[in-house]
Amino acid sequence: MPPIDPSAHTVPAALELEGLTKVFSVGRSGRSVTAVHGLTLSLGHGEILGLVGESGSGKSTVARLIAHLHEPTHGTLRLGGDTVPRPLRGRGLKRLRKRVQMIFQDPFASLNPLHTIGYILARPLKIHGLARGRDVNTQVNALLDRVGLSPGASYAAKKPHELSGGQRQRVVIARALAAHPELILADEPTSALDVSIRLDIMNLLLDLRDREGLSMLFITHDLAGARYMSDRVAVLYAGHLVEIGPADAVIGDPQMPYTQLLKSAAPNPDGYFAQAGLEVRGEIPDLQNLPPGCPFEPRCPHARPVCREGLPRLYDVGPGHQARCILHDPLLAAQPPLVPAAGAPAPP
Repeated sequence: MPPIDPSAHTVPAALELEGLTKVFSVGRSGRSVTAVHGLTLSLGHGEILGLVGESGSGKSTVARLIAHLHEPTHGTLRLGGDTVPRPLRGRGLKRLRKRVQMIFQDPFASLNPLHTIGYILARPLKIHGLARGRDVNTQVNALLDRVGLSPGASYAAKKPHELSGGQRQRVVIARALAAHPELILADEPTSALDVSIRLDIMNLLLDLRDREGLSMLFITHDLAGARYMSDRVAVLYAGHLVEIGPADAVIGDPQMPYTQLLKSAAPNPDGYFAQAGLEVRGEIPDLQNLPPGCPFEPRCPHARPVCREGLPRLYDVGPGHQARCILHDPLLAAQPPLVPAAGAPAPP
């Protein structure tokens, strides 16, 4: 399916984030951590947007902000053009949860082990008034059939521990579908599963998108999975959006050094992810003490003095493709690098 450009549609995007920021306080110390910095992006109807980055980059926090498991500190969130008010409580929160559903990373931890699968899937149907009486069991069985657990009635009577990891994740997907959402937030939905069944779950999600027109935020640290699943890919680093564009462009020809680092670190059985000549040091920075300017500057082999002066803007580097790096500004990139090339003498 070709990449979807939400700006090309006359109808409002399925999801719009504008300046979304989340600041967490750290205990009683008075210190704080900014986990997400002014994130602005949009997601089209029927589109899958991959959100990638290292652990600690803010990916899961973004999903929890959209689902209002965390309250945003600043910024605006819109669903189908409707601005989500803050604070969100009571009926407003219930309406949001019907429109936005989440698939969590660990299917066993996200299912109550004391209840049957039928009970777990019946809850959203009853809470949102989507079924009553005998129709509840009928819809539960239909949900299980939709996610490949047939016959549904035989699975409905079981408890989570009686299912395999892949079957449990299919139940979690069925629970998300029960509310008839407009948007699915899939937070690392395959990382806790055996490699042999990850592709089955990704194909199930793609099939649901194609058949039902669901919009999806697909969160992962796996670039191969992001390329397989996504129409577009957004890359986060230390809570900042550093690159966004069509999946093949961002992953096939990354234009930000951090994305190049992710690509070079990916498993490379067929040579697609080979990335030569990139020398990067260090780890993701302490979010309580981010460096001034570009957060990737201390690790970047192409860093210039200007990188320490302020956060670079997003530069257009191709059709629908943007990267946050001064290497795409001819004047700024002309400065000598802070880090000498391998084997070169350090400047005096």
